[in-house]
Amino acid sequence: MNGHPLPAHPPGLFAHSAALLAATARYGRARLSLLGIEAREAIARYGLAASLIAGALFVAVLGYVFLVITVVFAVAAAFDAAHAWLWVLAAAALLHLGTAAALVWIAWTRVQAGAFPATLEEFRKDQQWLTQLAKKS
Repeated sequence: MNGHPLPAHPPGLFAHSAALLAATARYGRARLSLLGIEAREAIARYGLAASLIAGALFVAVLGYVFLVITVVFAVAAAFDAAHAWLWVLAAAALLHLGTAAALVWIAWTRVQAGAFPATLEEFRKDQQWLTQLAKKS
């Protein structure tokens, strides 16, 4: 011999499996940590964007309301009557309420139609097939 001690037995399957599991756990922890960092950044970025969109929507609704009021008074001024603005405003309100009711009705009919009709039909076919299979056995 050359003066070096004999090497210990090479690690076995258990040692290799434990090392692989430990490396996988470290890899998973690192990826989860990265995911957490990116999630915080995404929340900050998209949260700000959502806030800006909500603010823009609020301002747009206010602009629309002021536009409707302006149109109402412009049409009322064209009629040149003392209380014409009341009738024009009532007509604008009825037009908006009718439009809102129509949109709600359309949305309701869409919701009543259900989601995933093809998938549900396939589930029904599977259920029938399983029922027939159970009856045969």
